[in-house]
Amino acid sequence: MTIAVAICTRDRAPILMETLAHLRARLGESPEGVEVLLVDNGSTDATPEVAERVADWPAFRAVEEERPGLSHARNRARHATEADWVVYLDDDAFVWDTWLDALCEAVAQPGVVLVGGPIAPRFEAEPPPWFDPDSVRRTFGPEGPLSDAAAREGFSGGNLAVRRAALDAVGGFDPGLGMIAGRLGLGEETELANRLVERYGNATWHAPRMGIDHLEPAWKQRPGYVARRAFVNGRQAWRYVGGGRGRKAGFSALKAAKQVATGLARLPLAVVRPRALHGALRGLATGAGALVGVGAALRGGGR
Repeated sequence: MTIAVAICTRDRAPILMETLAHLRARLGESPEGVEVLLVDNGSTDATPEVAERVADWPAFRAVEEERPGLSHARNRARHATEADWVVYLDDDAFVWDTWLDALCEAVAQPGVVLVGGPIAPRFEAEPPPWFDPDSVRRTFGPEGPLSDAAAREGFSGGNLAVRRAALDAVGGFDPGLGMIAGRLGLGEETELANRLVERYGNATWHAPRMGIDHLEPAWKQRPGYVARRAFVNGRQAWRYVGGGRGRKAGFSALKAAKQVATGLARLPLAVVRPRALHGALRGLATGAGALVGVGAALRGGGR
């Protein structure tokens, strides 16, 4: 069983250097059956110099993907390797000591095509009182397959492994979803998980020891960013969680209206419980984004 650890990056040279150094220390110089693949998605900073600095690492090589977009970069990774599995790791992720062993055990499970592990926040600064730290923590339950409903949601893309043959069979990631040259975008992992479930059924595996610590910068703990991210997530959700036209779009609209109402109802709680503001803000913005997305779907609009 061979594994390609793919790190897709754009203009994040300082943190990328830390991530690669940390990963090198964890994996060793020549881990058996493992390569580390850096995909530079059009960086204009010192990212090429970072790649040069670690070029002496036998497990490492770098490729480029000029088309802007995280999904394009992730697809470039699958085309650039012959490994059995492609493991997508964020460029600001520090893997746990148990990460590689847990990954190898998980991908050896018969019939599995999608594997993921937990993501813990590594805060750049102490979060403000209104910010809920659990909102950036990803856990997926006990070891083993996800529930059938959760399988369609999939795992977070910052710590995600996909059998390459399955990835090729469904056409890889949707380039219309995900981050594009700094423009906030979401949902490419969940949309992929849906297509994998349609083709292979619930062939997932959660590995609780395959964890990472993910950098959470201070600027992501501002109300404006939290609201914008939730709005974008809601606006795109109809595409990757089974929304669309007709009855499904109507159901999505009702759910969105409920999210807005719940968010409004929770706002007064923030007076006595500051963290209630976080949940209220996310609910309002997600619901508002979902209403916009459903409206676009019913009009035959795009993404």
